[in-house]
Amino acid sequence: MTKISSFAMRHSLGLATALWLAGGTAAGFCGQAQNPVTTVVRVPATANPYLAGMPAGTKVGDGDRAPEQSPVLVDLSLMDAVAVTFAVSGGMEHQPGCPPFCDRPDGADVTRHMDGPENGISNIVAPYDSLLGVFLDDARPDKSRAPRTLDFEFIGMKFVSLSPQLRQLFFIGAGKTKKGEARRYLVPNGATRLFLGTMDFREWNNNTGLFQVAITVERAEASSNTFSVNSGISFAKWACLPDKSQCTPERPMVEARGPGQYHMLLPAQLEWGVSIPLPAGSTYTVHGAIGTVCLDSGSRSTSSCNGPPGTGIRGGAGFLAPDEGIGALVGKSMDGRAWFSVNDRPGDAFQNHQGYFEFDVTIQ
Repeated sequence: MTKISSFAMRHSLGLATALWLAGGTAAGFCGQAQNPVTTVVRVPATANPYLAGMPAGTKVGDGDRAPEQSPVLVDLSLMDAVAVTFAVSGGMEHQPGCPPFCDRPDGADVTRHMDGPENGISNIVAPYDSLLGVFLDDARPDKSRAPRTLDFEFIGMKFVSLSPQLRQLFFIGAGKTKKGEARRYLVPNGATRLFLGTMDFREWNNNTGLFQVAITVERAEASSNTFSVNSGISFAKWACLPDKSQCTPERPMVEARGPGQYHMLLPAQLEWGVSIPLPAGSTYTVHGAIGTVCLDSGSRSTSSCNGPPGTGIRGGAGFLAPDEGIGALVGKSMDGRAWFSVNDRPGDAFQNHQGYFEFDVTIQ
């Protein structure tokens, strides 16, 4: 068995105007929006939302600067957009340690940004390590006064619709309520850009982990300017299985990127689920591995989610790779191919796993 190495991880507004709860209405939001368009982006834990729309060299807080800690600009037109919905997977930690110690997209304890509004973008009270969003128009945000704070400790987490203002940070989390209801975020007038970042108290540059986010824009009418291409996402077109709470691809994917160079997607529920040719006498190296998998709790005393290195607990006898960590990305050479899997006991438990690993392989 060739050893896998070099895992690279990247590291208050009143409710009457802020929210339309279930059964509520919003001016200009009549009937079903048409022509939804979806794209998928990755949001690193280091994405500081207070750098949204700001030029390179802008600094905030303790050492955060653009573009190194800039949030992610969603590559979708907001022309004729009525609302946006999100489906989020992955995890992060507001300091080094993820994986294995990651908070899921809904975050942890509620906190407030220490420095208050910055660059014309509002403060926010929201769970640590959660996914956030902010709408901007075409202007630099620091040329306008920041709007009021959305306090999600006061608002709570049962809302199913939210109407944020321009430059007003809002909580996304997993994109759905605890009951599984999708949240709809109404697009403010004048919005042309949507940025995604993460929630921290201060100093985003030492955060670890990432979120994978599927964004769907609902439109009032067809627009020839819609598009969903994002050159930074290799596998933006695969679908998440509908019966999994953690985004889990329905099938593996392999992309050849040059002689002996491959980019691969391994769904967690497939035992030895993806492979590539391995010429006789060759070895392989795995690098750039990212992603989160959650193992079936039925095969152990508690459920477990982790990144490519695994949980840090040796699998032992009965595991696919006994000397590697539980849940780790592991590989083997067999019948002229290199095969890859999540490290667990073989058998039926795999079908209940969730999540995926994405990684590069070099044949030598």
